[in-house]
Amino acid sequence: MPENSKKSKSPSAEKHRAQSPQTVRCFVLTVSDTRTLETDEGGALLVSLLESAGHVVVNRQVVKDSAGAIESTVRAAVYHRDEPEAIIVTGGSGIGPCDVTPEALRPLLTKELPGFGEIFRMLSWQEIGGAAMLSRAFAGLLGRTLLFALPGSPHAIQLAMDKLILPELGHLVREVRPERSRADASK
Repeated sequence: MPENSKKSKSPSAEKHRAQSPQTVRCFVLTVSDTRTLETDEGGALLVSLLESAGHVVVNRQVVKDSAGAIESTVRAAVYHRDEPEAIIVTGGSGIGPCDVTPEALRPLLTKELPGFGEIFRMLSWQEIGGAAMLSRAFAGLLGRTLLFALPGSPHAIQLAMDKLILPELGHLVREVRPERSRADASK
């Protein structure tokens, strides 16, 4: 990479990260007609990565590839007493006939984060080439709750978590829930 094309660290972004919560409450949802909690490798990977990074998984579920089931599960999670700050959905984001996660969840978004899907597909393209275009991964907000929709592939999950979600999760929560930064920064 040429020297002048390297990204520079923004002092403002670094300050925001420093003031961000270190622990985020997360809900993990797997969309699959064939997986159970016991056989859900992608969901287990998400839980492991989140907990290893110091976050708390408040709930984990598997739901069938049904727009209604996906939507109702996410709506219930947003209003659950544990109130997750982030919901990470894996599966159902491809182009197959059963893949309905985007159709189920995009209409619920109050704001979309288009950069997430764009960057995820760019990173995927660097690793798997043109097949990256099959992913309809996206992210956005449901009110004050972050939502990430990822492919079901453990490799794709690892990529999204390592390169995008884990490095910015606290920062994103700080932006959506400014009271969290004040509470955590004073500790």
